[in-house]
Amino acid sequence: MDWRRLIDGKVALITGAASGIGRATAQLFAQHGAKVAVIDVAESGGQSTVECIRKVSGEAFFLKSNVGCMDHAREMVEETLKRYARLDIVFSNAASFKEASATDSTEDEWDRTQDVCLKATWMIAHYAMPAMLRNENGSFIITSSVQGIRGYRNHAAYQAAKGGLISLTRSLAADYAPKIRVNAILPGAVITGLVAGASESDLKKVAMMCPLQRHAQPEEIATTALFLASDMSSYMTGSCLVVDGGLTSVIKTD
Repeated sequence: MDWRRLIDGKVALITGAASGIGRATAQLFAQHGAKVAVIDVAESGGQSTVECIRKVSGEAFFLKSNVGCMDHAREMVEETLKRYARLDIVFSNAASFKEASATDSTEDEWDRTQDVCLKATWMIAHYAMPAMLRNENGSFIITSSVQGIRGYRNHAAYQAAKGGLISLTRSLAADYAPKIRVNAILPGAVITGLVAGASESDLKKVAMMCPLQRHAQPEEIATTALFLASDMSSYMTGSCLVVDGGLTSVIKTD
């Protein structure tokens, strides 16, 4: 195995790739030899991701897409196949939420969160799995969250979606084994656009809840995605990897 090119010659589709974990993963996958479909609703950020990849001799294209729409899910898979003729890796990573309890959420806010955070993964799988099965193997990776296994105030819709992704991971793993491996990443506190607007004191408070006493950088989650995309995780499917600096492993008493 060439540790410098762990997914050489593979084609990867990554949603939410205009920034944060998605961008870091797109860049890392390209460095390890993959051609990358950069999918996001944010056109400027998506194009920037592609430019960064091409600057270091990687290959990528951007497609503006609303992952919460069935037609867009079909289009992103079809466009990837049109350009690269195959699909080996999917990283369903896009997310959207608004902080609110069940009583404070509107139906539209609830539905939007479920569409982007949960339903999108099913829609992408609906179109991507047939293409991946033709290659006889593949890796389908899902970004869930530690909020799928722990309670947190004012995140009802988001937590419901992330918990659903954990169950969907296991279901997809059962349905598409042995050819397709399906695994989830459960990040903890990561500095991405989703925390935009949070105060420094709030960010520090969350960081200090972790035994490692800091937030993760997107690149630290990207390396986990690379592990799951590559043959390093060849005997793993249906797994949910917690990458949270120890956040969910301890009870804070001080």
